Amino acid sequence: MSGIGKSLDPTLTPPTYEELGLARPKEGLKEKNLGQDEFLSLMIAQMANQDPMKPMENGEFISQMAQFSAAKGMKEIKDSFTSLAEALQSSQALQASSMVGRTVMVPGNVGQLVEGGKLEGSVDLKTGAPELVVSILDDAGQLLKKINLGRQQPGQIDFSWNGEINRGVDSPDAAIQQAPPGKYNIRADIMFNGKPEAADILIKDKVESVSLGKGIKSVTLNLSASGSATLSQVKEIM
Repeated sequence: MSGIGKSLDPTLTPPTYEELGLARPKEGLKEKNLGQDEFLSLMIAQMANQDPMKPMENGEFISQMAQFSAAKGMKEIKDSFTSLAEALQSSQALQASSMVGRTVMVPGNVGQLVEGGKLEGSVDLKTGAPELVVSILDDAGQLLKKINLGRQQPGQIDFSWNGEINRGVDSPDAAIQQAPPGKYNIRADIMFNGKPEAADILIKDKVESVSLGKGIKSVTLNLSASGSATLSQVKEIM
């Protein structure tokens, strides 16, 4: 302690960190992900420096290794699913683009009556129907045509409408028997003792274009009458 208080000689070489018993300051560490080798090295160091009176149980080591393997495996699974999603989206986009201009059968309740053609669709019956009735209505909900398909078994029951309108003899519009081309609402009812129960309808519609977004479910078919539909909603391609 006698050296304390004496002035330093400027001609002397400053002592090194090692001479002073100090560790050198570490240079800026570069960020590095913990790999398997580093993880095993840390585990070995942990084992070598553990308290011999309170050693870690084997289960603790196994648990740490399992956690590291799980984290690494989850990242690999995530990367694999990302690649799979991109591949599926590309496949769906290619499949959807080939459907432009085609006619498809999709769920809906709005159909298109074309000039000189028919509005066509199917009723998707989950159970049998003692009586099946398809009704064509205009935008105001007025009944234009009622198509009685009679008794039906479960399945897809086709129907079509050529634009013919039901008119009463006393109606002021009795001379008008043909509806103009356009979109019309459709309703299907299963009649049980005179009481209607709604049934699912499939409509034939034309694919006008395809919209592509992000994600697997982002491929959308833009239809002439039914708005839009996903590829999974397409029941049939004509």
